[in-house]
This record gives sequence, C-alpha cells and structure tokens, in this order.
Amino acid sequence: MSFSRFGTRILSGKTGIGVLVVAAFLFGLLVRGPGAGSPRETVPAAENHQAEETWTCSMHPQIKLPEPGKCPICYMDLIPLAKSPAADLGPCTLVLSEAAAALAEIQTVPAERRPVSAEIRLTGKVSYDETRYRTISARVPGRIDTLFVDFTGTVVRRGDPLVSLYSPELHAAQAELLGARQADRELQASGNEIIKQTARATVASTRERLRLWGLTDRQIDQIETRGVPAYHSAVRSPLNGVVVHKDAVEGMYVQTGT
Repeated sequence: MSFSRFGTRILSGKTGIGVLVVAAFLFGLLVRGPGAGSPRETVPAAENHQAEETWTCSMHPQIKLPEPGKCPICYMDLIPLAKSPAADLGPCTLVLSEAAAALAEIQTVPAERRPVSAEIRLTGKVSYDETRYRTISARVPGRIDTLFVDFTGTVVRRGDPLVSLYSPELHAAQAELLGARQADRELQASGNEIIKQTARATVASTRERLRLWGLTDRQIDQIETRGVPAYHSAVRSPLNGVVVHKDAVEGMYVQTGT
C-alpha cells in the first residue's frame, strides 16, 4: 500500500477489485430488498370448484346423475360412481377387476397369429369316392362252385382269389395250350424255320387268350408244368379294395360281363 501526500489511504491491485465487488453486492441487497434473492416458492392455485362427481344406482348402472338422490327406477339411494382409469377408453371397452373377471369366468390370453381349427358336428351321409369305384365282372362264362369273397365289407388285396370257376371254355383253352406246347417241342428238331415259328406263335396266342380271360402268368405256367388242364380255375382280384356290393352267390351260372 502507499500514501499520497494528502494522507489518504489507497488500495491497489487485486485487493481493490475485491472491495468493489463486495460493495456492489451490498448495494444490490439494499435496492432489491432482503427477500429478493431467495428462491421463489410455487404455490398451487386454489381450486375454483370441487371435482365433479357422478352418482349412479347399484341396481341400475345406466342411471348417472351429477348429484346424490334417489334412483328414478327403484328409488334406492344413489352411490358415487368410482372413477376408473378406463373411463375414457370408449363405450365399447369393458374393464373388470380380477374378482369380477373370476366371477364371470372370463379368461384372456395374448393374441397371436396362427391357423385356427374347430371341431364341428354335422349330420350327413358317407358315400364312396366314385373315382376309385371298380366293378369286377366275369370274363368267361361258367359256374361259380366256390365263392371266397362272400360278404360285403371284405378287404381284398390284389391277387386274392375271388371265386373258383368251372368253365368249359377255360378247360378247352388249357388243353389247346398244352397241345401247342407239345407241338412246339416236337417241331424244334425240324429244319423248317417257318413251321417252328408257327408253333411258337400258336403257343404265344393261346397264353395271351388265357391271360385276357383273367388267368395270371403264374397260373398259366402252372398249367404247362402240370401238363393236365384243370376243371376249376381261380379268378383273382386285379386290384386292392373293399367290397361294397356283391351280386354273386355259389352255384350260380355267369356269362361274360356278369
């Protein structure tokens, strides 16, 4: 610090600046008042009117009045309607408490996207698939001596015997096959190629006739192995299926197409 010639004390440097700041702060307090620097408190505004209440009847909830009184239907005392968070959800929204939902037996699950299936009981009549319906008819005339498939509903597999048929035409065709096979064996030693080809063609045509009449290749081979024509031939099923209608009975005579 230093002294002037007039004897006045003068502060210099940072000390003088600090004194000026303190003086300015004190001057502000004097001007603005002692409570001006304290934080301003927020005071809630007074309610101009009490929250509106809705009064309803416990027996007739459709009754909603702005003040207490009697129900215009049953004259019971009205009760205040409890405010619900779902009051503004709309008229199509139903809100129930857990106790009310349990009494109403209401169950809820999260919504999800998936295929929906339902069991529906209907009355009707079961019919056959017409695209799979087949008719087995006689390919050669004869007499049914044994009927293996003798009732409706029998499950038939391909190759199962259907009937044992006595047919003079089948018997004659078997004898013709055996004769053609015997001639073919005897003519194999012949030097004439035309005769041998004719014998082989006769055997092939006779076998094909028996195949068209319903005999299988195995049955035809058994005829050649046995060497004797059989009086009864088994007619076998050409397909799998279930018998839905039966016309044949044992002892009846059938014609081609029966």
